[in-house]
Amino acid sequence: MNEKVSDLLGEPVLAGVTLEAKKSVLKSVAFGLGGIAGEALANIAAKPASLPGDHEGIHYMAVGPTRVGFFSMKRGLFKPSLDELLVEHPRSEVQAVEIKSGAMPEVHFVFQDGMHYVLVCPRIHLGKLKKVREILTEN
Repeated sequence: MNEKVSDLLGEPVLAGVTLEAKKSVLKSVAFGLGGIAGEALANIAAKPASLPGDHEGIHYMAVGPTRVGFFSMKRGLFKPSLDELLVEHPRSEVQAVEIKSGAMPEVHFVFQDGMHYVLVCPRIHLGKLKKVREILTEN
C-alpha cells in the first residue's frame, strides 16, 4: 500500500496509520481543549474541528519528507484498500498532534492555518500513530 501512497503523495512515505472518522467525536469536541492541541489553537485563528475531505469513513494518514496526506479507504472483505487522496498539507504546517486516551483514542491534528482534524485510532494501530506523531513533532 505504501507504494501506491507514495505515488499519490509524490514522495516516499516515512510513516502512516489507519484512522477512522466518528461523527460523535466531532460533536463532543469543544474549543476548550487542553494539552498540546489547546495550546496550538490558542495561538491561531481556529476553525471548527472537521474531517479530512469531509470523508466519514476509514482514513489512511501518511507522512512524507515534506508533505502530509489524508486518504480515503474502501472497506474490503478482508481488509480496507486505499481509495484516493483527500487532502494534502505541507509537513511544516503541522502545529500539533495530540493523542487522547481511551479504548479508541481521539487524535487531533492542528495546522498553522487553523485547520483542525479529529479522528479516532483503533487500539491495534496506536503504535503506528505514535510513530507518526514522533516524526511530525521532531524538530
